[in-house]
Amino acid sequence: MKPVVLAELAGSAGYGGGERYLELLFDRLDRRRFAPMLICPEPGPFVERMKIKGIPINVVQLAPLFNPFALMRLTWLLRRKQVMILQTHGARANVYGRLAAWLAGVPCVISTVHNSIRDYDVSLVKRWIYRRLLRLTLPWADRVICVSEALAQDVRADCPAALTTTVWNGVDSVWLSARGNRNKIRKECGAGEGPVLLTVARLTKQKGHQFLIQVLPELLAEWPSLVCVFVGEGESREVLLDLARAYGVDQSCCFVGSKDDVVDWYVAADVVVLPSLSEGCPFVVLEALAMSRPVVATNVNGVPEIIHDGDTGLLVPPRNPKALEAALRTLLRDPCLAARLGKAGQQEVAARFTAEKMVQHTVEVMEEAMPALRGSTHVAQGQIQREKKAA
Repeated sequence: MKPVVLAELAGSAGYGGGERYLELLFDRLDRRRFAPMLICPEPGPFVERMKIKGIPINVVQLAPLFNPFALMRLTWLLRRKQVMILQTHGARANVYGRLAAWLAGVPCVISTVHNSIRDYDVSLVKRWIYRRLLRLTLPWADRVICVSEALAQDVRADCPAALTTTVWNGVDSVWLSARGNRNKIRKECGAGEGPVLLTVARLTKQKGHQFLIQVLPELLAEWPSLVCVFVGEGESREVLLDLARAYGVDQSCCFVGSKDDVVDWYVAADVVVLPSLSEGCPFVVLEALAMSRPVVATNVNGVPEIIHDGDTGLLVPPRNPKALEAALRTLLRDPCLAARLGKAGQQEVAARFTAEKMVQHTVEVMEEAMPALRGSTHVAQGQIQREKKAA
């Protein structure tokens, strides 16, 4: 029996949450059942990363927003590769993918929502266009996966509840036992014996780094040797550097760029901070908690579905430097509380947010969405086994 050709249409070729989701999915798909391929809207780091893993890749440029030639190329590719399942990621990919799949006769289309359309950093006009197009193309989607229940609630304003399902992101179980070199990173950043704050995120306005920088002067007054480490790259780098200089904290800020392996950085941190304005189901929070790191994050979108305030971490309102400062001060003053929250967070991730659960639930959604294929593929075998167990 031939495996089902599963195409994943990525939202970008960067390496953010959507791309981490895809990498974990590719690593764990049963190749006896699925023949995966990646379609990216541009060249980039994620393309190179997947090439190393041996994933078949096709680049189909989807810019600008209205591009009939891109739609034609995507349709032709889906038809030529005999794609049976198309999973798309993000608003642009969801719209193009639904149209192209309909034209190419793809039997099953799964749209995936990683961030709220309300929080896209685009003009009001473009946001309205995206939302309108998503509504118009919805009849060609068999299922809509949301990576948090908060996102699912947003989507259900325009989409039947029966069509949507929540599949939380998950991290590899190796994170639960990962060990790193704490002293190496602290020495590299000049931390000495002082506390280390760590934030791992793209350097964009949406991630709220500016609010973290604003609270550093007050924290440095109590902990003069404190160091704040920023892991990530992005268009806001120079703006943040200028802001750090303006607040007189540039000597305490360490911008280290993107890192493929961030285990050592998490281990070196006393507190991991994510002051975002918007998130879906952030991998950085899952990774930090998996390594028992105490986390302070903003109470946005799917974050409170991971962190229970005061039990597995601390939550603060977005755009609120005073609340952020108070939460950081609480954990820095009370290492025992920080350790307790980190340990409880690790237990929460182990129970609910593993990559194995994420992939299992994603595959279950695919199986439910393509009943016509169950009789002629390996999917049928899995369904028969489940029916036997139920009987």
